[in-house]
Amino acid sequence: PGATDSTTFTASYAVTQADLDAGRFDNTATATGYGPTGAPVSDDDDATVPAVQNASILLSKDAATANYNALGDILTYTLTVTNTGNVTLTNVTVTDPVATVVGGPLASLAPGATDSTTFTASYAVTQADLDAGQFVNTATATGYDPNSMPVSDDDDATVPAVQTASISLAKDATTSNYDAVGDMLTYTLTLTNTGNVTLTNV
Repeated sequence: PGATDSTTFTASYAVTQADLDAGRFDNTATATGYGPTGAPVSDDDDATVPAVQNASILLSKDAATANYNALGDILTYTLTVTNTGNVTLTNVTVTDPVATVVGGPLASLAPGATDSTTFTASYAVTQADLDAGQFVNTATATGYDPNSMPVSDDDDATVPAVQTASISLAKDATTSNYDAVGDMLTYTLTLTNTGNVTLTNV
């Protein structure tokens, strides 16, 4: 009686993904001994070990279109999301303020998992994009950790324009002929922008 033993028994447990997602591991052990009459006596005790949760996500946005050279050209993108943390992410979405994103949301994404097929994006080129010489835009991936807290990551992609600046002039006489000194010859001058970018100070 009164004796204590802290060396004979040890216990170990391998953490599961569910334990990481739960944020802690609670476990109860039971000690049992037998008195002189053979009747058992027992006692329980539990221990809680907290998890260090690290929720993070990585987005990779890549242009599948090498360049563009015309109004209305469609730029397409692949969007790859990766769970770079140690807890499961849920309701994973990708948004883009300019391009149209198709696909998702992903119900869940396990730690270390990568998805490159659910989300795609597309964008129709405008004249302003041709004049700018390139189109740069950013997408955002968002997921929620087991505590319903959001994590997000941004990535951008740049697609260059193939700019072609050219102009055409057509000069036509509106006077059919002349037969005297001082006759006035008149002409029409027609300018055409034959390129794909806006011309200024013409």
